[in-house]
Amino acid sequence: MKLLLLVLAAAAFVAAGFYWQQPWIGAVGLLVLFVGMFTDRDDVANDDEKHSFETTKSVRNMRSRNR
Repeated sequence: MKLLLLVLAAAAFVAAGFYWQQPWIGAVGLLVLFVGMFTDRDDVANDDEKHSFETTKSVRNMRSRNR
């Protein structure tokens, strides 16, 4: 949700920069977009985060044997 709001704010800044012909407003929009991209979290848990007995590396090693 935060990423969507930041992308919409960035688009508004870039559009305002074109409308008023002020490049610094568009640059602020690009900075907001970069902040949104780099602060976005990935909430999907992988096998290591689930505290399972097998790590992803061990599972890959087991599946790759004799094939």
